[in-house]
Amino acid sequence: MKALLPKITKKRVIVSVSCVLVLAVVGMMVGFMSPGGGGGGNRPDAAGASTMRTVTLEKGDLASTVSATGTVYSADSTPVYSNVSYPVQTVHVSVGDTVNEGDVLAELDMSTLASDIAQKKASVSASQATAQQNLATAQKDLETYQRNADEGYDTNLLNAETSITTAELDLQTAELEVVSAADACRTAKSNLQDAKDIGEIDETLDTLRETLRTKELALEKAQASRDKAQATLEKAQSSLEATKVSSGDSISTYEDKVKSAQLSTNFNDQWIAIQKLEDEYQKGVITAPVSGTVTAVTAVEGGSGNGQLFVIQDSDNLKIVTNIKEYDIDTVSIGDKVTIKADATGDTEFTGTLSKIAPTSTLTTAGEATSSTDAEFESEVTVTGDTTGMRIGMNTRLSIVTEEKTGVFSVPYEAIETDEAGRSVIYALHTAEDGAQTVEAIPVEKGLETNLYVEVSGDSLTEGLTIVKNAENVDKSLLAGGDKDSTPNERPAPQGEGSAPQVDVSSSSLDEETRQEYMDSMSDLPVEGEASGPEGSTTE
Repeated sequence: MKALLPKITKKRVIVSVSCVLVLAVVGMMVGFMSPGGGGGGNRPDAAGASTMRTVTLEKGDLASTVSATGTVYSADSTPVYSNVSYPVQTVHVSVGDTVNEGDVLAELDMSTLASDIAQKKASVSASQATAQQNLATAQKDLETYQRNADEGYDTNLLNAETSITTAELDLQTAELEVVSAADACRTAKSNLQDAKDIGEIDETLDTLRETLRTKELALEKAQASRDKAQATLEKAQSSLEATKVSSGDSISTYEDKVKSAQLSTNFNDQWIAIQKLEDEYQKGVITAPVSGTVTAVTAVEGGSGNGQLFVIQDSDNLKIVTNIKEYDIDTVSIGDKVTIKADATGDTEFTGTLSKIAPTSTLTTAGEATSSTDAEFESEVTVTGDTTGMRIGMNTRLSIVTEEKTGVFSVPYEAIETDEAGRSVIYALHTAEDGAQTVEAIPVEKGLETNLYVEVSGDSLTEGLTIVKNAENVDKSLLAGGDKDSTPNERPAPQGEGSAPQVDVSSSSLDEETRQEYMDSMSDLPVEGEASGPEGSTTE
């Protein structure tokens, strides 16, 4: 029998991910035998019996979760667009087809553009051939005129060029003489200074001064010769330029014709325009930019090929888009583990990670919150495990794990109560070999709380203890030092003997799995008048 649900007082639905208690709940009839029945006062009495449901205390795992629903999307969705306005000729794929990058998805009717490209190529090629012919003619005319000019003005040009050569040689010779004279002057100056430094006689110094003066005059003469050679060279160069100009006026006319013809052979702009048309023609073959599954086909044969034509999604790389309620948003964090289920996949569980939480609540197109009382924050879960069976568009149920413990004791919520000393206690039921029963109150510390269970710890807790599932149903007369006159029949059950705490199964805070668990447990309750006691005790 499934565990009964406690009355839910939190809006957030928290469910334990693994049952930490063996719910082999044993329904026991605890009462007293009549004095004449023998065996002492702890024997069951049919007239005063009550049912205490129990669970066996064992260690297990607990998880605090937030429940949500979401829709499966591809984490990588690629729309395929076309920006050319030619009709669709052939569509090669359908929704659901698997394609690889580069596969042809559709072809557009580009026949009109192909004809236009062919005509433009023919026209440009013809114009280019004519221009080349005109250039060849202009170059031939220039060569003819230059040959005739060379025959008529050859002597003048040669004389001018010879004069320049002679002047250049004279200038080089003069410059060498200047360098030599300058060196001689420096030597004479050095000798004179050395003589002064050692105190030579005046006669010797006079001789050295005369030598220096002679060298300086030679340097001045060399410099004058150099300047004259420079002037002669410049004059020869001017004469040559004048000779060229006198014979070049007519030549420039022919050269201009050649330049004009050369410019006419440049058809780069026209060929660039044709290349653009050819690039556009290539766009008539629509190929897959990525590998994946075709999830949308808007291309229609005969229709326009402009705009979005296909959508390709990675069906192996999935995410789930969900909305987390305002009252849960502070309990979840990016990186939290997520357990995923879908109606279409039955009990199969998928794993994921909370990968994105919107910084603001879901907004309308006007930028306002969708609800002023129940804000939601759009979030994404990245599916991390095997996705076999999961399909894009499926509706899913999510359990976001916000906290978890392993290897801990836990009991149902209703198994804990606060004693007169303010301590949290649970009750262990002990049965002797002769059937005598006693109840022990065990102080505990509470830890992680889920919707169904509470983590408990304490020095007196050991595995295998039989714990009364609902503390309100404990027969306090069985406690050590308890009121022996008190029996369960003297205390009315809060919700009917042996019944479960009531849960509002219509509450929107319950997910379908929790609601079904509660309904199943209610169907297993003993009906009024059903036999109870050792032979007719109920178990869970």
